Amino acid sequence: MSFQELPFLDVFRDATGGNVKTPRTEFLKEGEFPVVDQGRTLVAGFVNERSSVCSVDPPVIVFGDHTRVVKYVDFEFAMGADGTKVLVPKVESDTKYLYYALKAIEVPAAGYSRHYKFLKETRIPLPPLTEQKRISGILDAADTLRAKRREALAQIDTLLQSTFLDMFGDPVTNPMGWEERTLGELAQNSLRNGLSPSTRGTIDGEVLTLSAITRGRFDFAARKIARFDRQPSPSQKLNTDTFLICRGNGNMKLVGTGAYPDRSSSLVCFPDTMIGVATSPSLMAPAYLQNVWRTRRVRRQIERGARTTNGTHKVNQRVLSSIVFPVPPLGPQLQFAAIAESIRQQEVRQRGHLAELDTLFASLQSRAFDGEL
Repeated sequence: MSFQELPFLDVFRDATGGNVKTPRTEFLKEGEFPVVDQGRTLVAGFVNERSSVCSVDPPVIVFGDHTRVVKYVDFEFAMGADGTKVLVPKVESDTKYLYYALKAIEVPAAGYSRHYKFLKETRIPLPPLTEQKRISGILDAADTLRAKRREALAQIDTLLQSTFLDMFGDPVTNPMGWEERTLGELAQNSLRNGLSPSTRGTIDGEVLTLSAITRGRFDFAARKIARFDRQPSPSQKLNTDTFLICRGNGNMKLVGTGAYPDRSSSLVCFPDTMIGVATSPSLMAPAYLQNVWRTRRVRRQIERGARTTNGTHKVNQRVLSSIVFPVPPLGPQLQFAAIAESIRQQEVRQRGHLAELDTLFASLQSRAFDGEL
């Protein structure tokens, strides 16, 4: 089915003006009215003042002028202060359909610039209202399946954390009285910085980017072609026995985060923005270190030891070597590792299913706005 396309400004009205814009410094963790800003999560915080609530009746569409994030909001909300655009239909239409139509538009990335200017130049496919509702219903059903799969993945992560605490207790209080050791005491060799790429280097290779270890799990796809001044040493190459730790970042929450690679490769090394450590296999199971490293006790020590230079937060080998945490006997650690592997296999399957659903949704979305659904 073919249908008309209308200019964006003939379909949408910018209803942002005249509303109170709440700065992030005033967000509450709990409150009466949710705050919707341009970030990726639907709700960024809360306020209690009704005077802060957006005056436009829901449902509306929120567009992140800096982030390009599109949100469907069907409840009362307060607007975030920076880059939050509130869009409402000017024509008879199904708002959920328009939401999906906007999400299907590829708005060019312009850094932290304004992106609404690009959106205003687009055209919106607009079939009859009954057809809009049919399309939004189909896309809604597919999107709901994706949301349930993401929720299942979140529950898997919660299960792993709960299992760790049940077996070993909270490392902050160490209720089971496990021996406490430093990371340096558990290391087979000294901690090692990675190898920095060089624009003048003559040795070709590949190097990880920080996002390989800062997304909560290892991502082998987060790597790039690079040149080096010298050959990486064996201890700087990708190895499943080497725990990789973020050495520095502009975001304090990412500094010191770590992950074990899910594969080894003699062709890929880790950069000098990471620090690698191989622990003694007679003392430490990788699954235990991976999970104890995510606990509040380790996190607090990392943040206390971090130093800030020109907006970048950094930790060094000395700080990381001195991190202290409980170390149970190897037997319980290996039992936990077996459970963690079983849970990981469940996660792999769930992620495969999610990838299939993402592909299905993309296909449905493309067909819907090409008039072929």
